[in-house]
Amino acid sequence: MAIKLFSIGLFDEKDELTSINMKIFPDHTPLIHVDIEGFELSTLKLEIRWDYENDSELMDLIYITRYLQDKGAPHIGLTMPYIPNARYDRINNDDEVFTLKYFAEVINSLHFDYVDVLDAHSNVSLALIDRVRQIDVAPLIQKAIDDFKPDVLFMPDEGAHKRYSKMFTLPSTFGIKTRDWRTGEIKDYFLAEQNLVEDRRVLIIDDICSRGGTFYYSSKLLRDNGATSTGLYVTHCEENIANGNLLNKEKSGIEQIYTANPLWHRDMTTSVYSPLDEIKVID
Repeated sequence: MAIKLFSIGLFDEKDELTSINMKIFPDHTPLIHVDIEGFELSTLKLEIRWDYENDSELMDLIYITRYLQDKGAPHIGLTMPYIPNARYDRINNDDEVFTLKYFAEVINSLHFDYVDVLDAHSNVSLALIDRVRQIDVAPLIQKAIDDFKPDVLFMPDEGAHKRYSKMFTLPSTFGIKTRDWRTGEIKDYFLAEQNLVEDRRVLIIDDICSRGGTFYYSSKLLRDNGATSTGLYVTHCEENIANGNLLNKEKSGIEQIYTANPLWHRDMTTSVYSPLDEIKVID
């Protein structure tokens, strides 16, 4: 279930308040039941948690929030670890739709008391969303560091290096790349400090992974410059990672992948092996 409802206690403890039952009509519109019988919403502080899996959930969020407001809930916060459209934080051509801006306007229209997010892709998201608060990502990255035991940290670009390097005492460096904005193709890529990674275990750190081309090239770059092994931490990881080369250790050279927020169905259970099982999820 991607959307859950919690009550917030006196000391900010969170308890799941009630079940949200969601079904789909034959025309693909939602049928939503929120069982609030016996709860006096006007006396409660509520929090909606949205673990994003797909865009259709935005409509569910709107319906559930407005329902609670109509029922008299005066205080509703939102925890939204992943900000949809966060990577589309600028436009470079007149035919591009600034989806992040319009998404933020929808979230703002719901008038949440606060919006908690985890590892926003850029400050643009933080500027566009009202009453936004950042959840500290450092303890999650530290768990990956404790497990992988790197000698050096690597960030794929200078912006990521500025965000993450100051969180830790380990030495760190970053990659410098040129990319075709329309195609996403990486044209050139090199290390800022070439001698730092030689004969070292290196953990790559960034906020999000889709197919993973950037990290594939990062791992190759590091190994070409003498790194003995590479690992990868990404806060948000799309299921599309399975369609790239990252999970093929022989091709990518990446020994272990960590994520804090997998962007695929968390309640799916299967006895069939999936390559996504190779990714360590950090709680």
